[in-house]
Amino acid sequence: MLGEIFFHLRVVLKIRERKSVFLHFPVCLVRAFCDFFYTFYHLGIYILENSFWLTFYLTLIFVNFSQENCSMKLKFTVINCSSEDEQFPPSELNHHGPTVRGWKSQKHCSFPQNIILKLERSAMVNQIQILAHQFLIPERIDLWVGPEDHLPDDKEPEIATMPFDFLGYILLSENSATHFKSRELKSVSPLDSNFTSYVKISLHQNHPNHLNMYDQVSIVAIQLLGEEKKLSGEVIDRPCYTSTYEDLSFEMYVHEDMADTIRSLDLKKQQAVKDERYEYAKKLKSVMQELRTAGEKLGKLDLAKKQAIQQEDFTRAKRKKNEMEQFRNEVYDKLRISELLEPDGPINENDLETPCDDVDKSIVPDESRIFVHLSETKISHPSYPTPTASRRNEPHQDLSFNMPASPLHYSEHRNVPVANSPSPSHQNHDSISSKGRANIVQPIRTSSDRRNKVVVTPLNSYEAYDDRAIATQKSFQHSRDSPATSKLNERDKKHAALPISVFGLPVIEKFFSKHYSDKEEGLRLLEANLRSHIRSEFCKSEADIELHSPNKKARAATFLLHRALRDKVYVIYSVACEITRFFFSEFVCGRVTSSEIAKCIEKLLPELLTKSGDTMPRIHTIAIHTILSLADAPSVRALNIIPTHLTRALSSNVHPRLALSKLEMVEQLILNQGISTNKQSGMTCRTLAELGSSGLHHPAEAVRKVAERILIQIYKVNPRLVRKQLPPDDDVTRRNILYRHLMQEFENLDSQSKEEWLTGPKLVRSNSERSGSFTASFAPIRPSTSGDVNMYTSTGASSDTNTSTPSHSSQQKPANGTAAIPILQKQCIFCQIKSDQFTEEGLNIHYWKYCLMLMRCAHCQEVVEVMSLREHLLVECDAKKMFKKCEICHEPIFNENWIEHQRSPLCIPYDPSTNRCPLCHKVIGLGEDNWREHLTGSEICVKHPRRIQ
Repeated sequence: MLGEIFFHLRVVLKIRERKSVFLHFPVCLVRAFCDFFYTFYHLGIYILENSFWLTFYLTLIFVNFSQENCSMKLKFTVINCSSEDEQFPPSELNHHGPTVRGWKSQKHCSFPQNIILKLERSAMVNQIQILAHQFLIPERIDLWVGPEDHLPDDKEPEIATMPFDFLGYILLSENSATHFKSRELKSVSPLDSNFTSYVKISLHQNHPNHLNMYDQVSIVAIQLLGEEKKLSGEVIDRPCYTSTYEDLSFEMYVHEDMADTIRSLDLKKQQAVKDERYEYAKKLKSVMQELRTAGEKLGKLDLAKKQAIQQEDFTRAKRKKNEMEQFRNEVYDKLRISELLEPDGPINENDLETPCDDVDKSIVPDESRIFVHLSETKISHPSYPTPTASRRNEPHQDLSFNMPASPLHYSEHRNVPVANSPSPSHQNHDSISSKGRANIVQPIRTSSDRRNKVVVTPLNSYEAYDDRAIATQKSFQHSRDSPATSKLNERDKKHAALPISVFGLPVIEKFFSKHYSDKEEGLRLLEANLRSHIRSEFCKSEADIELHSPNKKARAATFLLHRALRDKVYVIYSVACEITRFFFSEFVCGRVTSSEIAKCIEKLLPELLTKSGDTMPRIHTIAIHTILSLADAPSVRALNIIPTHLTRALSSNVHPRLALSKLEMVEQLILNQGISTNKQSGMTCRTLAELGSSGLHHPAEAVRKVAERILIQIYKVNPRLVRKQLPPDDDVTRRNILYRHLMQEFENLDSQSKEEWLTGPKLVRSNSERSGSFTASFAPIRPSTSGDVNMYTSTGASSDTNTSTPSHSSQQKPANGTAAIPILQKQCIFCQIKSDQFTEEGLNIHYWKYCLMLMRCAHCQEVVEVMSLREHLLVECDAKKMFKKCEICHEPIFNENWIEHQRSPLCIPYDPSTNRCPLCHKVIGLGEDNWREHLTGSEICVKHPRRIQ
């Protein structure tokens, strides 16, 4: 019985120790005595055998902890650390916010790395939160607490030798599953912690990864929650409530001003609940949620401003500052924050019930409306060349030229009066473009039809679109005020978060609409936005700076195009294919990185391949045309993604139409791009031979015929490899009609090659060591990718840029006996390459795409000679105002790079006795022969844009 009394007395004293601060010393003595006495008793037996004491014990624990679990945020400062990076000092851990960079150790540091925190007041730590870096991650973090009393300032250097009590450790993930893009937040609660004034954090060896090249560790933020120790006679009037807005996940992503406002509203909400002002508390809860979303957006703007300051781009920093102020004022005015805070006492209007409509109107204005407001007050429409009359008649072309230069978001309500509104001409311009987008008027079934029992057959989605009624001008004005699209639900908003942030919510709602007219309008808006991004690069000013990077805009556009390509309405699918071709041929070139282009192709190509096997001819024809257009785009062609997908071997269970489409596209790629020796290209002889061999075994006859033609094309280049893929040429194999016909074609090719070698004309001998083997019947003119130098093949001959043409070649006649065209008509006047394929159309294609002496201007898309590029940029180019001639080196220099160029080592005084390449700035001799040797010789100019073709 005595043991039981001492046991329960010990429990009570242990729990009450936290409350009895003034009797701390005598309580400890009594506890020590009870611990010693109760050593002889088994704790578990007494608790299990005595249900009364068990109930009493649990009740006492619940009551005391329900009164004491009132953790608050503990303020601290970092006073010691083992090492630091100059750009990431430990003082970054003293505060939280979206712009905080955190602490980072020095390169190749020793472990463990210790960080010591000094609390502002002695406290009991109940919770520790640590936000780790995304790739500078330690394997383990140890937690320690120090003594309760603060050391004098003169003894703080000895803090590293102070004894600390071990609390425990936490393990961190290596983060490879998220590709090192997410940060891990760890939150731990010590089981038994006394009052302390110091906390030590020890970081052990880092997780190895390819991004952490210097074996560093880092912590982005630390948060401590607990109870501060009361001083003698001090009364803390603080409610026993732990706010969710003191969590580290909240403070690190919400702007500091918004976070302080939310905490003030949170205290008001708790007081309103006590005062039973439930309607007021309901409003506060809704506003706090909206403020949190707005605070995250404001934090992103603040982070962008800090980055602009670090890059010394003060124009962009000023613009971000104005956007932040504009956004903050819009949010505070929209949510009536000053009224909800009630600085002068309760307001009766806050206790009135709010209708649902008013609640919806109190939502934070989205980023698109605020940016529209900024655009209408600051941005003026730049002047661009007027399109041709034929393009002006198209409604979507009108819309594209009415878009402003920067990718701003558009509001649904265009009639909102704004200060500093645009000129009347611009207003009329916008009104015309908005009227041009007509809503579809559906025919109404009248009562007379029902009386006469007229049976109206319902139209499907395709017929309904083609048979739509043409609305009048009056119906245009009437339909503008009606909501054309439905609002997105939360699931769709979360799924389309990236496109919404780039193009705005009104545009994305059109893509998710059930009406095909809205989807088509959304696609035209997307195209216009992309075109405006291209035009804005020619006249960049403070107002025309892009809000989103080309990579981000490309990801958002790919999401929308992928959704449109899956649409069942033919018109939507057709427009989506058209914009896809424009996207990869014009938008991504020179703007989007190769890795991002590859991701876009990987997302859209499977959908196009599926459509290429569709049963409707117009659908699969457009899909094939789109895929081949993408394959010819320079930015896509260099990645070799499309040929790799198309040349995979076929299986017998592939649908015949899909297999036929893939083989037809591969055949066209062979004709357009040729056969390559690059193993990564997907167009090698071996890969194509395997594809053709697999196509021969397909059950569909049409597929076998195309596979046969592919093998014949490959046989002209590498006969031995093709015969290896086929059965041996014997009587058993020739019993198969397909193999017999294929072997006969091979024999004909062998005899023709032998006859041409013995008796045929030899126009120009090609350098086989550099260019490899070339197909002799490919059309149209195309560069061979099988060598290091671009070569052009023709029927019966190939040309070498370093080999002179024999004088008697112009007098020879073709082997087929047809009349010979004068050789001067079959020769490029710039690079001197000769080919029988150089007809009038063939030469135009050669000049436009392949001639190495020419190039396409990146600013006006005009084809010019490389040697005259300087004069073109200064005199003829549409963007000539962007350049300025350097008086020292005579080079055209961007106006914004003028000062940097004068300090650059590339600014070499002009020497009239030599020429300098405008692309690589290499010094070459005078005369066209030296230019031709530099641009088309064995070592092509390294900066030539047509080098990779």
